[in-house]
Amino acid sequence: MFAVVSYNGNQYKLTPGQEALVDLLDEGKKNVEFNDVLLISDEKGIIVGQPTIAGASVKSEVIGEELGEKVRVFKFHAKKRYKRETGHRQHFTKIKVLEINKNDK
Repeated sequence: MFAVVSYNGNQYKLTPGQEALVDLLDEGKKNVEFNDVLLISDEKGIIVGQPTIAGASVKSEVIGEELGEKVRVFKFHAKKRYKRETGHRQHFTKIKVLEINKNDK
């Protein structure tokens, strides 16, 4: 079983028991519930939302915060002795998916 959720403009494929990195959440939260569920797949079949599935949610708990891979940005002007190198590390929140709830009608 898995679900595709939309959060903060990004889509994540989540399964129960999985640990995942998502965009930085508000500090101090212990549990997070994603309500914008786009797709749920289980042994019975696939449910696709129009655009979201009404009543469906994914419950998860916050494990902590992490930094992503460093991205290096290098710019230069040829023949002008101009070089600049900067870097960036994105902040992420690590979550553990507890359960996927779907609206059974």
